[in-house]
Amino acid sequence: MKITQETDYAFRITSFLASHENEIIGAPIIAEECSVTERFTLRILRKLNLAGITYAKRGAKGGYGLKRPKEEITLYQIICAIDGPTVINRCLGYDHYCNRKAENGVKHCKFHKKLFHIQKTIINMFDSETIDNYI
Repeated sequence: MKITQETDYAFRITSFLASHENEIIGAPIIAEECSVTERFTLRILRKLNLAGITYAKRGAKGGYGLKRPKEEITLYQIICAIDGPTVINRCLGYDHYCNRKAENGVKHCKFHKKLFHIQKTIINMFDSETIDNYI
């Protein structure tokens, strides 16, 4: 698993908006304050909007703001909005592919249960951290 640069920028952008809760801030200002190009900022904000983390207000006084309280937005929600859910091995993904899978499932695989535990631990760690801790 690797935190992508886009997710890192999304953390910064969300944190910046959290520090200006209940305000509408234009993308150029967000981009400048977060040291992200405006084009990339808009791309990230679109993903955050689709995930229900931020919202956009159109018009001359438009911009972006948090859609939910900062105490309710977790780092894992941001990761999922940008890169999708965390999957550390294909056997733990949506298709559950395993070339060792037999009639009895994956219970005989030496690694499946351990990888599942590790993945769950990683997700829980990110999901227990809210963005208000990083403003």
